[in-house]
Amino acid sequence: MKKAILLLFAFYSFGIQAQSFNAGIRIQKTHKMYWENGFSLQYSFKDFAPDRLYIGFDYVTSRLGSAMGSNAIKQDNFLLSGTWYFKDPKPFRFHVRLNVGYFYSDYEEEVFDELPNTAFLLSPEIGFNYTFKNIPVALNLGSGYYIDFAKAGYSPGTLQPLYYHLDVFYTIFKNNGHE
Repeated sequence: MKKAILLLFAFYSFGIQAQSFNAGIRIQKTHKMYWENGFSLQYSFKDFAPDRLYIGFDYVTSRLGSAMGSNAIKQDNFLLSGTWYFKDPKPFRFHVRLNVGYFYSDYEEEVFDELPNTAFLLSPEIGFNYTFKNIPVALNLGSGYYIDFAKAGYSPGTLQPLYYHLDVFYTIFKNNGHE
């Protein structure tokens, strides 16, 4: 979270102004595996494809999902993303997204120390966004697929490729052209 805030401060310091900044919760389900929940941030630039191109950061973890109060494996996903929203801002829009990031799985027991527990993440996504008209809230529904670049047997066994998510965003800042 500190790194995301520092990145936004750096953009502001160098005169890169935001068109909009959204923050919210992310609810994610890995197909036939865990619920992983966390938070999501996205930022659109004022002078470059405003309200169409967003950069973002997501953190999702099974610690706030299936592993909460159970013996499920604790795993964390850290993602940087680029999202392209089609159409000018409308209540309902289609989008594509590309994520890159890092996966970490905490097996907790020494007996599992020999097993792979980290992975580089690359995942394309498709989805839909619905922005409410009179309140600064948007719903983002999507599905993605983690591409595994590791040799067979060298990626974590709990990293499953297909996932679905729902983001509930609150618009913290939106520049409507009024300075």
